[in-house]
Amino acid sequence: MDDTHEVMITESADEAIYYAANQIPYVVWLNERNMDQSFPGGSYCVEKLSDIDARYLDRVYRRFHAIPWDIAETERLKIREIAVEDVPRLYELYSDESVTQYMEPLFADPEQEREYTKEYIKNIYGFYGYGMWVLEEKKNGCVIGRAGLEYKEGFEGLELGFMLGVNYQHKGYAYEACSEILSYGIRELDQKTYCSFINENNTASIHLCERLGFVPQDRVRLSEFNFDGMMAEKEFIQYVYRAN
Repeated sequence: MDDTHEVMITESADEAIYYAANQIPYVVWLNERNMDQSFPGGSYCVEKLSDIDARYLDRVYRRFHAIPWDIAETERLKIREIAVEDVPRLYELYSDESVTQYMEPLFADPEQEREYTKEYIKNIYGFYGYGMWVLEEKKNGCVIGRAGLEYKEGFEGLELGFMLGVNYQHKGYAYEACSEILSYGIRELDQKTYCSFINENNTASIHLCERLGFVPQDRVRLSEFNFDGMMAEKEFIQYVYRAN
């Protein structure tokens, strides 16, 4: 069986338009010969061909074909983008009330959650290239939680978020995943500052943040959805991490 996947590289706007219309993965090479051309929105563009490597081409191919990106691996975990097929497993992980005691619940209607996930993949992963990811146990491929980075309007840096199913807590998974995610953000996203917003009674998350090197900074009020689907303003402690 042929496992070869093709990604086209072009400097022509006409070719790029054709590739986009036919869902053919492509990368635009921007140079002095095409500065006056108009390329399709959402095109992957590079100014130096040396910026294109196998990993970059693999990610372009995956994005065009809605295949989740592999983000990173640790000793026990694989960190990857979410897929719509993960939604039923998320409901299993969120079914224990202790999981949603300090975080927003999933939609009551699974179909709403599936639609939200589709839009999240398209608009957050597609625009930023990062977001909340799922955590898989490498030994069996089972999703055990989520963790990742998100843009938080009005605050410096990226927000680190995390959750684990009850059966996977207190085993070092959260520290393992979040340590790697911070390293990924520093290395791949060139981001040096991170924040996390934690309820003062959430001692487990406070302990994790402090172990990761976050320090408490301010008390802030943020709006979140309640179980009834209504927005409510809640107080959190803002923790901040600054890489050297």
